[in-house]
Amino acid sequence: MLPSHTPGKLFTVPSSEEQQKIPFARVNHNKYMVTDRAAYVGTSNWAGDYFISTAGVGVAMTSVGGKGVVQQLQAVFDRDWNSPYAADL
Repeated sequence: MLPSHTPGKLFTVPSSEEQQKIPFARVNHNKYMVTDRAAYVGTSNWAGDYFISTAGVGVAMTSVGGKGVVQQLQAVFDRDWNSPYAADL
C-alpha cells in the first residue's frame, strides 16, 4: 500500500491576557461531518468509545435543492479551514 496523508489543521483562537484566564473559552469544539449532499451533527467526540459507551445525540440530514443546512455547514467548514487562525499540522 502507498502511504497516505489526511490533511489536518490546528485552529487557534487569539486571546487577550484577560481572556487567557478563562479555561476553554476560545475552543472550537465542533462535532459535525459534511459531504457533497449530506451532513451529520452530533454531541459525541470523534472517537469510537464515545459512540459506544456514552449517551449522545446526533442528526443526519441530506440536501435537496441547494440552500439548506448542508450548504450552510459546508460554508462554516470552509470558513474555519481557510481561516488565518487555522495552521497546517
